[in-house]
Amino acid sequence: MKLTILGNNGPYPASGGACSGYLLESDSGNTTILIDCGTGVLANLMGAGALDRLDAVVLSHLHFDHMSDMLPMQYAIQFHPRKHPLPVYAPKTPEMTRALLDCGCYDLWPCEDVTIGEMRVSFNPARHPVETKAVSVVCDGARFVFTGDSNTDPLLELFCEDADLLLADAGLSEADWKPTAPHFSAALCGKLAKDTHAKRLLLTHFNPKYDPADLLNEAKQHFAKAECAKIGEVYYI
Repeated sequence: MKLTILGNNGPYPASGGACSGYLLESDSGNTTILIDCGTGVLANLMGAGALDRLDAVVLSHLHFDHMSDMLPMQYAIQFHPRKHPLPVYAPKTPEMTRALLDCGCYDLWPCEDVTIGEMRVSFNPARHPVETKAVSVVCDGARFVFTGDSNTDPLLELFCEDADLLLADAGLSEADWKPTAPHFSAALCGKLAKDTHAKRLLLTHFNPKYDPADLLNEAKQHFAKAECAKIGEVYYI
């Protein structure tokens, strides 16, 4: 699989940045999904020429930094018509936010295990203030796991086990993290990768108030091969 980072910030974009958005393509190029579509992601999706190639969108949860660009995407689809509405897999709550996606451009589905083209997509609950799902994608003999926004959870650890690439929510520094926080710290991302035997770790969901290099150093204390997800970079899984 090929992973392209379209956004790596949260809960708001840095100058010139974009919030959560990850384009995942099969090796054949016959299956393409977008995981999350936060602020600024649509512009980068258009820049990648991928709008017309999307087979589905998967939204880990319905906070705006993970789904807000689904709103102007409706206009983009109107100017680039599809034969069928774009399948969108999203949590059922918050209902008022999900209702914003109820339009003719999208075919809404719940976050339940599904096969999309060549990809087998599965979900696991994550710890966050709203209904949130971690996402696993198996394709081309490899497994990709995205934690979504979360904090420590034994069930999530089991879900992440043996990922070929683990994309993890490094929303907090170690100093700012607490057990009731809505996000992992970067250090805990490193620990999660180590404990679940991940082959590679990408940190994402960077709060612009932090220097990503500092967060990376915290993660590397536990997982030496940790990397920062960079907008526009392509990672092969």
